[in-house]
Amino acid sequence: FAAVRAAADGRGVLSPAVASRLMTRVRTPAGPAETALSAREREVLVLVARGTTNREIAAELFISEATVKTHLTHVFAKLGAKDRAAAVAVGYDRGILG
Repeated sequence: FAAVRAAADGRGVLSPAVASRLMTRVRTPAGPAETALSAREREVLVLVARGTTNREIAAELFISEATVKTHLTHVFAKLGAKDRAAAVAVGYDRGILG
């Protein structure tokens, strides 16, 4: 009944098993399958880090600007970044950019 009283008092209640699983999940970094960039996405990120524009990236990699934007969208999603600068910062933090 302690859990019922705790909930009634507005305190959170988790069983030890659930709390343990939750903490394990929080402490464990995302697996490579969840955040791994493709080779092309890494290439695009490296060029972004150099300050290259989408047009210049497209010309260098022989792809369209739309494809560059698609790669960047995937990079942002995988790295949890909102823009180019954040993606580059995360890339350095995770050792993707050296």
